[in-house]
Amino acid sequence: MKTMRKLILSFLIITMIIGMILPCSLKAEAYTFTPPFTIKSNAGIIMNLDSGTVIYEKNADHQEMPAHLAQIMTAIVVMENCSDIDNTTITLDIDADIYFQNLAASDDIRYAEIGTGDTLTVTEYLYAMLLTSGCDAAYALSSFIGNGSSEAFVKMMNDKAVAIGCTGTHFVNATGLYDKYQITTARDMMLITKYALEKVPRFREIATANLYNTTSKSKTVSYAMNGWAWKHSNTMTEKDNLFYYEGASGIKTGNLNDYGRNLITLATRDGITYLVILLGAPFEDEDGELRFYHIEDAEGLLDWAFSSFQYMTLIGDDQEIAELPVTGGSSSNFVLVKPESSLNMLWCKDVDVSAIQKVPTYNENISAPIKKGDVLGNLELKFSGEVIASTPLVAVSDVDRSVVKHNVSAFTSFFTESGPGSTFHVSLIFASLLSVAYILLCIYSLYAAKQKQKTADAIHIVPKSAGALNNNKTVNTSDNKKAWKRSDPPVFYHNNSDKREDE
Repeated sequence: MKTMRKLILSFLIITMIIGMILPCSLKAEAYTFTPPFTIKSNAGIIMNLDSGTVIYEKNADHQEMPAHLAQIMTAIVVMENCSDIDNTTITLDIDADIYFQNLAASDDIRYAEIGTGDTLTVTEYLYAMLLTSGCDAAYALSSFIGNGSSEAFVKMMNDKAVAIGCTGTHFVNATGLYDKYQITTARDMMLITKYALEKVPRFREIATANLYNTTSKSKTVSYAMNGWAWKHSNTMTEKDNLFYYEGASGIKTGNLNDYGRNLITLATRDGITYLVILLGAPFEDEDGELRFYHIEDAEGLLDWAFSSFQYMTLIGDDQEIAELPVTGGSSSNFVLVKPESSLNMLWCKDVDVSAIQKVPTYNENISAPIKKGDVLGNLELKFSGEVIASTPLVAVSDVDRSVVKHNVSAFTSFFTESGPGSTFHVSLIFASLLSVAYILLCIYSLYAAKQKQKTADAIHIVPKSAGALNNNKTVNTSDNKKAWKRSDPPVFYHNNSDKREDE
């Protein structure tokens, strides 16, 4: 018994050591990899933004609360429904004060310190919202675009989420403040943020700014009489901060006291960019000490990604895959095929590319002529049972057609494929039936014609003056014509007795 326990303990220790040594391990259920640590956030996902490749995810489809990350969707709707964000102005009205007073001064509210009666451009409001999570700015923007109706604006948010492809997201307000029905997922927030970065002009510019100074001036806030200066709430972008991360930029933070911390950030090094989404990171550790797990998780995932992944050529466009038979070729009975293009992918350095399965499929009955570059099949690359890439397989060279071989092959295949049910068999039966029908029709037509035929009066031509002919007298042509007449009654000939009587 003791020996068995020692063996089990030794196995567990060895497993832990291997897990710590290998920075990448295969996650069997999907084409993702697992880092040698566990993130504290409830859910998270990291994607290579250049290729759109997700390299790691945790509870990516589990519904969580977006908190102030909802303001990313607020920004999308505003920027897509305001044609001139730089010159369109909004004055924060008294309704904003009433709105926030009804929230009983929740600790989750973030202010950009914009006072009632202050007028700013839409651009300035967007900076205030995305950099500081300013709920006052979010309220002003949603009220303006929604024509005073928060319900109308929220509907625009939800409609946009569906259009982007979100399946687990539902918005209730534009500020991101707590509501039990306001939910999202890490994967949906990835889709929303990726859409904003790629499809919404100037979103990246605003959401990744470290600091912004307004030209508009406040009428009510004393320190902003000469304008506001807003700093991004993501401390990973501050060089003098303990959590500074080289290459990090923006995009959004969001906290709810009863839920946890959320973070979405970009990071770029050596031309490679990653997007990290983390939801529901605890505020404290097991001992009740304040911790910034959302930043620790982000730094850990980014360090792992930058150190463990690189672009690799998984298969080159000069690699010959197979030799395929060709019928009717003049100089060759086969053709080589290769990938149409090289497959370059982001790949974990410590996972051998030989683990990737190459699965080719080929066209059937390949016949000449073939031109170099003709598509003759397809090649799929599979990893952990999932297709990770594919490319057409093309001919390496030309194969000309042999007229003799082609005709022989066509003749042979015509008959070899003429079994019951084949095209030839069906055609032959059809042609036979048509032939029989035609013959029967001809017989019937002939029979019908004979039945309808009537006997015509015979026309008999006899000389008008037999004597003239018998005396060998010359008769001119005109007389000759007159010398013949119709016999009446018709007779075919005169017998000898008649002749004697006439004489």
